[in-house]
Amino acid sequence: MNQNANLNATVGVFFDSFAKITISIAVLIGSIHLSPQIVHKQIVPGVCLSLFILNYAYYFQAKQLSKVTGKMVTAMPSGLQSSCVFVWLFAIMLPIATNTHNPILAYEVGLLANLLNAIFFIISGILLIRLKKFIPNPALFSGLAGAAFTWLAINNLSTLFDHPLSGLLPFFIILAINIANIKIKVPTIMVGVIIGTIIALITHEFSWSFNTSSHLVGLSMPHWVMLNLSKPVIDTTLNYLPLILAFAIIDAISAVQILEESKLSDDTFNPKQSILISGIISGASSFIGNPFAMALFFGHYSWKQQGADHRYSLYNGVIYLILGLSGVAVLLINLIPDWVTLPILIIIGITTTAVSFNALESREYTLLIIGIIPILSELIYNKLELLALQNHIPDFIHTPGVQGLFTLAKGSILFSLLFTTMLYYIMKHKWLTATVCCLLLSFFTSIGFIHSQTPGDHFFSQINYVYLASTLCCLVAYILNRKNYLG
Repeated sequence: MNQNANLNATVGVFFDSFAKITISIAVLIGSIHLSPQIVHKQIVPGVCLSLFILNYAYYFQAKQLSKVTGKMVTAMPSGLQSSCVFVWLFAIMLPIATNTHNPILAYEVGLLANLLNAIFFIISGILLIRLKKFIPNPALFSGLAGAAFTWLAINNLSTLFDHPLSGLLPFFIILAINIANIKIKVPTIMVGVIIGTIIALITHEFSWSFNTSSHLVGLSMPHWVMLNLSKPVIDTTLNYLPLILAFAIIDAISAVQILEESKLSDDTFNPKQSILISGIISGASSFIGNPFAMALFFGHYSWKQQGADHRYSLYNGVIYLILGLSGVAVLLINLIPDWVTLPILIIIGITTTAVSFNALESREYTLLIIGIIPILSELIYNKLELLALQNHIPDFIHTPGVQGLFTLAKGSILFSLLFTTMLYYIMKHKWLTATVCCLLLSFFTSIGFIHSQTPGDHFFSQINYVYLASTLCCLVAYILNRKNYLG
C-alpha cells in the first residue's frame, strides 16, 4: 500500500469536485444573485457533508470487498457530477432567476430537481445493469474513453497552455515522472501544485487574498431543508422534467461504464450497490441544501495502477467535512490557483483512454474511435457557443457547419452508446439486434434526448428519417440473411 499514491488520489479527486464548488459559488452569488449567507452557510456545508458521506460510503464498500477477496481494493472515485452541476446552474437555475427575478425560486427548483434526478438515475442505472449483457464492450468503452479523453484531458489541457509557466511546466514535469516511471518520495501531484503555485505567485498570475473570505471562517453546520412543494416550484420544475430525466439516463450510462473500468483492475464491485450509494446519497443531500447531483468519477484504473487503496476516499471525505463545516473551503479558494491541480486529471484522462483500447480486440478499435467523436464534438461545440455568447455573435447556430456540430454534440454519451452498439451488431451480422438499435436511435431522437438542445417532439426531423431508413435497411438485411440461411 502506497501512501504517496493515496495522497495523490486524495488531492486529485478532491480538487476535481472543489473546482466545481468554486465555480458554483461564483455563479450562485454573482449571476443568480443568491444571498452569500445562503451559499456559504447552507449550500457549501450541505455539499461538503454530502461529499463526506458519499466518499465514506465508497471507502466502506472497498474496505469490505478487500476483506472478502483478501486483496488490495481501490475505492471508486466520486464527487460532484460535472454535467449536472453546470446544467443545473446555467440551464435551470440561472434562466429561472433571470426570468422571475427570484433567486430563491431558482434554488428551490434546483433542490427538487436534484431529488428527481437521483430517483431517475437509480431507476435508469438498475435497468442498464440488467440490460448490460446486450451492450458490447466497444460501446461501453467508447463512452468511457470519450468522456475521459474529452473532459479530463482535452478540456483541461487548453487551460495549461493559458498558463505556460505555472501550468504547462509542472505538467511536463509530472508527465516525465510518470512516463519514465521515476520513483520519488513526494507525491507527484503535490510536486505540481507546489511548483505551479510558487511560479504563479512569482509571475503575479495569482495573488493571495484573504479580505473577502476571512469573516466567513467559523463553524457552519448543515441544517434540514424542507423541500418547497408549492405550485410555483412544482410547475417550474415540471418544465425542466425532460431535461432532468435525460441527464439522469446519461449519468446512469456513465456510471455503468465507470464500473466496467474498475473491472479492468480486478476490482469487481456490486453494480447495483454502487448505483444505489450514489443515487440515494445524492437525492438525500437535497434535504440539507445541496442542489447538485453526485456521482462516480472516471479514473479508478489509474489510481489503482498508482497503488492507491480504499483509504484515499476516506481522506478525501474528511477533508471536505473539515473545510466545508469550518468555512476554510472559501479561504482555500484564495490560496491555490485552480489550474495547478489539472495535470493529474489530464494524465488520468490519457491513461483511461489507453486502457480502453487494451480492453478491446484490434478490429474493435474503429468502433471505439467512432464512439469518441460525438463526445469530443460536444466539447468543441460548447467552447464555440461560449465564445459566441461572450462576443455577442447573433445567429451563431446558423453559422456554416455549426448546426451539424450542434446535432452531433447534443446527447453525445447516449448517442455514442447507441450508435457504437448498432455498428457492433452490424459488424457481427446480427441484423435484427442492429434493427432494434436503429429504432432506439429513432426513439431518443424523436423525444429530443439526442441531437436536440431540449427534449420535445422531433419525430419529423431529417436526422430521424436517417434512423428510420437505417432501421428499414437493417431489417431487409436480416430478412435476406435469414432466407440465405434457411435456403
